[in-house]
Amino acid sequence: MSHKKQPVVLVVEDNPTGIASLVGILGAACELVVAKTLAEAKRCLSPEMDLVLLDLYLPDGKGIEFLKRLKSAPAYRELPVICISASDQSSDIAEAFREGAIDYVLKPFNKIILSAKVSTFVDFKRKTDLLAAQALRDTLTGIGNRRMFEQQLDLEWRRALRQELSLGLALVDMDHFKNINDQYGHAQGDVCLQLLATSMEKTFGRAGDVVARLGGDEFVAMLPGASLNNTVRAAKRLEVVLGSEHEKCRRSGQACPDFSVSVGCFAVVPHKGTNSSELKETADQYLYEAKREGGRSCVRPAI
Repeated sequence: MSHKKQPVVLVVEDNPTGIASLVGILGAACELVVAKTLAEAKRCLSPEMDLVLLDLYLPDGKGIEFLKRLKSAPAYRELPVICISASDQSSDIAEAFREGAIDYVLKPFNKIILSAKVSTFVDFKRKTDLLAAQALRDTLTGIGNRRMFEQQLDLEWRRALRQELSLGLALVDMDHFKNINDQYGHAQGDVCLQLLATSMEKTFGRAGDVVARLGGDEFVAMLPGASLNNTVRAAKRLEVVLGSEHEKCRRSGQACPDFSVSVGCFAVVPHKGTNSSELKETADQYLYEAKREGGRSCVRPAI
């Protein structure tokens, strides 16, 4: 395997001979999690899995039914599954592929072929996962981008609705960013954006908080469970953190123009029949109010 971290492979197999064979073939290269029943396989499932080796016939049911449930779950839809079986019936093979298996391997196993298949599919999944993660990251700052934020907002909104929790939002906009680019150049403007991203990660650093760059000099922080007061208090800390980060730049000899930000905050407890538009639009109105007042590091509403 080409990756430093061992691939995690879920082996759903009840036959001791089959398990021993898989351990002998893959045990040195992979971390094998063995489940001898479908119920056990369900308990063992984890987003950390790289691959599933699935027998078609288990003591508590057919592997094909487990495959169907796996492929219908968004969290595991892209998890590659290789069906393993002694059956060479065309109907079994066709059904496995029809339900989403990436391959079908006959027992007894050919060591070279099985190792090559597992290695190929694990590498493909990891590359796909990496590309998916990169698609949700802002390339300049390394924090989430608009797509990631919208996905997380949808998830957190639904969770807050189920649990009747508040959801806080802080929209952050750099003051007079165009002037910074015009006076110091775009390279220095990029340094300012990176410094703001770092400062936001440190300011909104609770477990579950999400920070993202929406585009240009627009950033956002989402605070699950935070009231409006708590959201505003966190936003006000951003000025202090920014000052500290600027000072670090000066001490290290790095050039970074001074800048301030304006912040608009809002928080709401979602109710049935509502969506996140109210949260975003109200926070945006408060951001407009903060920008209009034109003060340094202005946060609205004033609480």
